[in-house]
This record gives sequence, structure tokens and C-alpha cells, in this order.
Amino acid sequence: MNAKRNKLSLSVCALMTAASLCLSACTSSNTQKIVQANAFGPIVLKTSEYQAAYDDAGDEQKYKALILLARANIIDNNFDAAKQNITKLEVLAKNSVQKDEASIVKAMLLSKQNNNQKAEKVLKTVKYNSLPKQDISYFLILNSNVNEKLFKETKNPSYQVLAYKNKIALLNFIDRKQDRITVINQSIDLLGALDEATISKALGNAKNSTDKGFYEYSLISRSASADLKQKVLEDFGAKYPTHPINELLAKNTVEVTQTADDSDSQVETGAPVAVNEKSLIKLNDGDTIAVLIPLTGRFASIVGEPARLGVITALKDRNSQSKVNFYDTNKLNISDILKKLQANGTKLIIGPILKPEVETLNKNNQGIPSIVFNEDVLNKPINQWYFDLGPDYEGALAASKVHADGYKAPVVIANSKDSNSQRAADGFKQNFDKVNKNTVICNYSDVNALATALAACPLAQADSVYISSTAQDAVLVKAKIPASAHVYLTNMSYNGVNNSAQEFALKGATLGNMPWLLTDSQLKDSFMKSLPKANSQVQRIFASAYDAVNFAFTMTELSKDQNDVLHGLTGDISLGKDGLIESSAMWVELGKLR
Repeated sequence: MNAKRNKLSLSVCALMTAASLCLSACTSSNTQKIVQANAFGPIVLKTSEYQAAYDDAGDEQKYKALILLARANIIDNNFDAAKQNITKLEVLAKNSVQKDEASIVKAMLLSKQNNNQKAEKVLKTVKYNSLPKQDISYFLILNSNVNEKLFKETKNPSYQVLAYKNKIALLNFIDRKQDRITVINQSIDLLGALDEATISKALGNAKNSTDKGFYEYSLISRSASADLKQKVLEDFGAKYPTHPINELLAKNTVEVTQTADDSDSQVETGAPVAVNEKSLIKLNDGDTIAVLIPLTGRFASIVGEPARLGVITALKDRNSQSKVNFYDTNKLNISDILKKLQANGTKLIIGPILKPEVETLNKNNQGIPSIVFNEDVLNKPINQWYFDLGPDYEGALAASKVHADGYKAPVVIANSKDSNSQRAADGFKQNFDKVNKNTVICNYSDVNALATALAACPLAQADSVYISSTAQDAVLVKAKIPASAHVYLTNMSYNGVNNSAQEFALKGATLGNMPWLLTDSQLKDSFMKSLPKANSQVQRIFASAYDAVNFAFTMTELSKDQNDVLHGLTGDISLGKDGLIESSAMWVELGKLR
């Protein structure tokens, strides 16, 4: 974010104005103008006009007129007059609200005189929650500005954190989109002035998801890698679905310039996704879809059936009129299937899932768009998109998360005899090495001899550990990790359910997985009734097949805005590079109720 973004002006306070005053000096009554104005609304008249209004005001208007006059004095740098009028104001104040309002104006004068220490002390006495809405907005802006000045004067980061907190509180009192975008950006800029250590400490002490999200985003924004930053930002929306920052991630916005007349800002949509037009799948409701999956044989129950249910359920939920044909890849040759598809006008192929079958499809397909569940690096056609359900991608997502959380010295613990474990470890290292080459991989071959295998592993120096192992091994591995290192897991290392014995054995670790696997819903209840013994891998197939259908119908829309996503069962889905269907992980702390 641009650190030079224009700040909200206290002298105008235009952003928070509930009603604009389109008033000129030639109107008949200055007093009437004061009656119509808000005491902490914009200063739109000359100081002489505010003086005349105060002089003419009756007892009921005198107090408000004096606030406006004192504020006008401060803007004019007429500090003596301002001080005198503030003294009068304190005398006129009859109740706690009016006394707090007088304190706000006094703090404004002190800050304008660069006496921010005293201004802060005065503001601490204000019970702002009891004030009218516009007073609160004004107070929060002023308090934020005062604390930001104190940070610049003292270099004490606690002041900058307070400045940020006041800015965030401001979001509770504004609704206009442009105004919210401005305040969110300003909040990010405030945190951007702090070092990573301070932000990481604040993140560790954060008590609510709003603060946690802003701190995490601040750390994400510092990444030098655009690819890594993009991946962790995709994870952000899944982790914090209602966070204010999602208002920024939803659309790219132009810089907002605040003016005295509070003219509307312009908001632009994000740029289109940089993909080849020929790669887009343009599927219409009513088109014929072919699903190529094993419906018999040893893969039928763990691959074919969950995929079939995923496709059928997605089409049903969409109330789609599309015709779907299922082809058993265990009985039928792929090339024979393709002849049938070309003859019946199939518009989209979903599947296969197994890698050899994907490779066969690509060697024989004559141009029908496809969504598959394995990557064919050598023969992938331009109009093929794929889900990456492999451990390599899991490891890469974990690396993005670890970096986003501010850790710089990760250790990966992997099983040297497990190919999936090694692939996940390599995926982690390759991704993390793009921004920091400190990753250390420590291997073991026998889980019963962990102590010996990890004796030379620099766990004492690690700030984080990614466990790349089976779920059975993960509990034992975690027990060997020092409490000073934060533990991360992905799907391959966890097969428990919410509040299971395995979850509590791994308490404190951060798990990244599909939202489908970490949340409950009526859809999930229905699925588990159909396949009551479905493990996490089976459920991942169902969720991916379900999302494949919705992805096909929404791809064209997704291509129009690089920040647009499809909220799927597998995560927030977007168009990735080279046909990858990018799907963010959801991250949770195990052992906590959810």
C-alpha cells in the first residue's frame, strides 16, 4: 500500500459528515447556519461568520456555535482566541457529553500546537462511547492522529498501535464504501510503519479476528514474492471471511483523494486475469457434461463414487438443466469414450482423476474442454484446467502460511521412506526459498527412533516446524518439537474430525485444509449419510468434483477480474497459471472450539 496516501483532514472532517452544508456567506442568517450544522461537522464558513453566529446565538445555540468558532480559530492558527473560547466552552458545558466535547476541542488545540503528550492525556479522559455518532467519528480520527504523531516523536510502537486501533474502531461508524476503503487503507499504512517484530508480537497478543487479520495482512504485504503474496492472500479470505480487508481484496481501488467538498471517489474493478482466451471454458446451462471416473474396481469407492456424488450434488444445487453422462474408466477405454463424446456433442469433460488416465485423455482428445484432478505436464492442452490435490501443493501452501505468519527459520520434518512426505517437504522448501532460503529439512525413517534421527536437527533454532508425515506419525513427531517453535500441518498429517482425540493430541498446531473438511453444514451431513466411512481423502474428491462443476459455469466471470474468487468447498477458487485451479486453504488452531 502507498504510504503517502492522503489522510483524513480534521480541519474538514468531510469524510464523516452526516449532512453536507452547502452554505455561502450571502445567506440571510449565520445563526440559522449554526442551527443546521453539526458541532463536529465540516468547517465551511469564514471565522468571522462563526463569530457573528456566536454573537447572535441564543442560549440554546450558543454552546454549539462556540465549538464551531473555537475549531475555526484553531484552523486559522489563532491559538490565543481558540484558548479563550475553549475556556468559555468549559464554563458553558452543563453535562458529561458537553464536557467531553469541550475536551476534544481542547485536545485538538494542543495537538495543533505540537503538544501531543498533553493532548493524549486529555483524550484519555473522554468517554467517547457515550457521545453522538459524529462526535465519536471526530474523536477517533483525532485520537488516531495524535498517537501517530507521538509515535513519530518518540519511536514508541505502542502509540502507532493505538493509532491503528482508533482507525479500526472508526469502521463501526461509517457505511459508505469509498469511506471504508479509505480508512482500511489508512489502517494498513499505520501498521506498515512498524517493523515485523512488533507486528508479530502484536499478532501473538491479539484477542480478536479483526486485529489478527490486519496484523497478518501487514506481514503478508511485506513479501518480496508476488506469487507467494498472491497465494497467502487467497488463504486470507477463507480464514477471515468477514474481515474488512476483504473489501479491498474484492476489488482493486484507485487511490482515494479527500477534498473539502467531500466529492465522491471512484472505484474501479480489478484487471482481467492474464489467461489465454482459448483456455476459457464457456459452459451454458443445458450443455452436455461427461464425467470420466472409475465406477467399478478398486478405485470405485474411494475415487469414483465421491466424484459422482460431487457432480450430481453441484448440478442439483444449481438447479441446472445440463445433461450429465458418467463413463466408467475401469471398463471403458479412454479413446473409445472420446469417440462417443465427440458424437453426442459433449461440451465439457470432468475427470479423469488418476494420472495415467489424464495422460491418455490428453493424447487422444480432439479439443473438448476438460477439468481434471491431476496435472499432465507434457501434453496438457490449452483448454484443460486441473485441481492439484497432491502433497507438493500442500507443502507450498504451508510455506505461504508460515511466511505470512512472520516466521523466518522453518524446519520441515519428513519421512524419508514416504514419497508423499518427501514431495510435501520439497514443495514447502521450493516455495519458501523464493523469499527466504533458511528452510531446513530433517528426515527420519523410523518413527520409533525419532530422538536419534532428529538429534542433529536444529530444532532449538527453529521458529516454526512443518510436519510432513502421516497422521499416525504426526502426534509422535509433534511431541519432539520444542514449545518455542510453532507447528504447522496440512491434510496429509491429519485425519481427525472436530474435537477428536487426534486433534487434542496435536493441540496448538496450525492446520491447513479445505474449508469443507474443517466446517460442518447440512450438505456435509447429507454426504456423510451417503458415505459414512468417507475419510479425508474421499471427502477431498467429493469437494473437488463439486467445485469443478461450479468452476466451469463461472470461469468466464472469474476471468474478468483478477481479484474475483469462487467461494467453493475446497476454498476460495481462482484462475491460476498454466491451467491450475487455485484453491486456498483454511487455517485453524487445533484444540480450539470451532
